[in-house]
Amino acid sequence: MGIAKKDEKAERAAAEAPEDPPVVKQLKEICDEYSKIEMEFEKKVEELQIEYTKKQKPLLQQRKEVLMKAEGENAPATGTPALMGFWLKAMQNHPAFEELIQEWDEPVLEFLQDITSAPLDETDCIKGFELIFKFAPNPYFENTELKKVYSTERSSIYNGDIDAKEIKADVLKWNTGKDVTVDKVSKKAKGGGAKKAKQKKEKEEARPSFFRDFFRNLKPGEPLPDDAKDQARMMADEEDEEDDGDDDEDMIAYLMENDLEIGQSVRDNIIPWAVRWYTGEASPEEDDDDEDEEEEDYDDEDEDEDESDEPPKGKAGRGRSGAPPPKKEKEKGGASRGFLDPP
Repeated sequence: MGIAKKDEKAERAAAEAPEDPPVVKQLKEICDEYSKIEMEFEKKVEELQIEYTKKQKPLLQQRKEVLMKAEGENAPATGTPALMGFWLKAMQNHPAFEELIQEWDEPVLEFLQDITSAPLDETDCIKGFELIFKFAPNPYFENTELKKVYSTERSSIYNGDIDAKEIKADVLKWNTGKDVTVDKVSKKAKGGGAKKAKQKKEKEEARPSFFRDFFRNLKPGEPLPDDAKDQARMMADEEDEEDDGDDDEDMIAYLMENDLEIGQSVRDNIIPWAVRWYTGEASPEEDDDDEDEEEEDYDDEDEDEDESDEPPKGKAGRGRSGAPPPKKEKEKGGASRGFLDPP
């Protein structure tokens, strides 16, 4: 649900709510005093985070220097010569990037040198944070840095939820013929004649890409391009797809919520613990028992479909698609250290 819709709903509920009885008013006064102390606590935590982030920062710089150390003249052309594709592999091992990074993104991400983060306001980390992706000179685009800014606000003090108000991303300056976010499709030229039929025109069509889907500007009230709508529909669950889910406001809210979670994963997981994601040590372990149960259930369904799909004699059967069972939706959770870099 969008931020504007939440505000309207809260205002409407407050206007329609009956007056609280005296005991509830008294309890709310106690709750308000509790909230004041909670705010004081959060302020102290922010001060501690700032202090310890300064101590950790030199270690992150040391990590960058180790990764960029090239041995010999024939060092690979990559962002991290000491471990080629270090950041690419670290992100690929994180669940948040399972379907975000495409195979055509991989050669580009091998030129990624470092990722950093910082709060937009050190005195109030709730206001948001920025991520900076630093690239070595490469044949794909001119940018040496790609910045992404998350402007956020607290939606409720009572549950700790943080909502994105706006997400801004730098525009990529692709070199000619190197844009991996588009695919060149050949189409036959219109018109009659044998010569005309042989002629083909190349047309660029948008395709899924980390550099398209992640570096996207999102803000409630702004129009969504068609490829963003397609991304929202693909991400939506089956129930949302059956619903008339073409409302731009709902789609933007859905995309912003998902994008914020990915950004927080970069800030809180990947940046501080990059080498553990690179090696796979930080990756969540899959439960073998659950996998076996899923496979058994799928095998049972397969057998049932084999029996029901068998065509009668003399007629052709449609068969099955052979697609694997859908993945279970991942649970949200995990403690966050706030809006500072690193953990």
